[in-house]
Amino acid sequence: MILMNAGPLEHFEAWDIHNEGTQPAIRRVTDALDGERIALREALGYGAPHFPLADHYATDGDEWMYGRAAHEKLTDSGDWREKIDLLTHRYMLEDTRLGLSLLVSVGRWAGVPTPVAAGLLSIASAVTGRDLYAEGRTLESLGLAELSRPELTRLLREGFAS
Repeated sequence: MILMNAGPLEHFEAWDIHNEGTQPAIRRVTDALDGERIALREALGYGAPHFPLADHYATDGDEWMYGRAAHEKLTDSGDWREKIDLLTHRYMLEDTRLGLSLLVSVGRWAGVPTPVAAGLLSIASAVTGRDLYAEGRTLESLGLAELSRPELTRLLREGFAS
């Protein structure tokens, strides 16, 4: 979670966001954010599997799409210690401006609360000095905000007509 690691990212020359940056408090926030994503999937009529992010960290239980202990394999590689510029790195611009803005806009459209996504998006906007929601991939920017629930459901299931 790039935002919850902003201090260390700006302080240290290099930081392994996948190892040092996924401590229990940060994981609780990402789990809550993922809960919002799953609630939106359900509100849009999608059933399981939801592929919860928590499964990425699991070392036992059901097999996840990347396999058990995927997180340990990732962090054990040592490939992720890097300098991350909060103003330009894709984790900030793609994950917040594109990902969180879409979650927030779909939540507003569907009437599903997304307080964690909205809060993180607001913090990211403050960190970057940019309105990431206004720049983001939202239902409004995609021209889909005025669709009714049946219209959006049909579009999500069938796609655009040729």
